[in-house]
Amino acid sequence: MIMNPALSDVIKFSITLISIINPLGAIPVFLGFTKNHKNLNIKNVTNTCASACTITILMSLIFGQALLNFFGISIASFTIGGGFLLFTMAFSMISGQQSTTKINTEEIRSFDFEREIGIIPLAIPLLSGPGAISTSIIHAKHFTSSTHWIAAITIVVLIGIIIKIILSYAEYLGQRLGQIGLNVMTRIMGLILLSMSIEMIASGIKEILPALRGSF
Repeated sequence: MIMNPALSDVIKFSITLISIINPLGAIPVFLGFTKNHKNLNIKNVTNTCASACTITILMSLIFGQALLNFFGISIASFTIGGGFLLFTMAFSMISGQQSTTKINTEEIRSFDFEREIGIIPLAIPLLSGPGAISTSIIHAKHFTSSTHWIAAITIVVLIGIIIKIILSYAEYLGQRLGQIGLNVMTRIMGLILLSMSIEMIASGIKEILPALRGSF
């Protein structure tokens, strides 16, 4: 059975995006931010975070290529760069480490929890960071029909809803899954992401060096 190309593109985009965002893997960081702030309105924080993630990714998806054109960057070069970025993130996930391409220890210490915590650092850069933004821009190149765009936008909105649900029940999920369960989920997503990052790098190289197309 041959899969519809539009459906295949959107499925690949959605799997890559959810693996990068990894909302389950963000649970320990989220709990670490909120546990010492009992007066923090968790509902407002999760709503803000989910909305900020959705808007950031949609803006990248819709306007990302225009921004690259403005700076004179080819999509092939950006694909290779994005692939290497995802590779480092995936390697960190498989190793069980917090990727510093998302957020580092010094950044965590510097945030004011009482002001806009849902946007910074939870939405940006923890969830919809450089990896999610670059993935959105790269995959948008393949969206050539209204079906592509409607499906992709729907996927992004659904992922925003998933983020909202997971963070709303972060404490419960953290207790049920435990640190081992969260680590296993993170490593599985890291493995998926690693495979896709290699595919992205190979695709970008083939675009820059057309002579290699028949070799891959």
